[in-house]
Amino acid sequence: MCFSPIGDALRNRIRNFPALVNCTSIDWFSEWPKDALESVAEQFLADIDLEDNVRKQCAFMVQHFHTSTQKQAARFLKYQKRNYYVTPTSYLELINSFKKLLFSKREEVAQ
Repeated sequence: MCFSPIGDALRNRIRNFPALVNCTSIDWFSEWPKDALESVAEQFLADIDLEDNVRKQCAFMVQHFHTSTQKQAARFLKYQKRNYYVTPTSYLELINSFKKLLFSKREEVAQ
């Protein structure tokens, strides 16, 4: 099973099912390195009609957005004492949002 720490869902499940904590081991995943982020982005952008250098720059762009958000989340925790979780799922959603926006803008320009 895999749960996201974002929101109240995990907390509610732990309250309802205490065995999730008492009878399991928790693996906290570490941050992805920059080259892994870029590689994942290039894989997800492979099916889009882009020049190779543009695809690499787009992969670098989403990687930069993700890593800068991680840095800002750490700063937010330091000053506001509140967590903001930046997860691999949010990274994949960022890439998919970029793809959807690109497709919609291409359709808008084509009309």
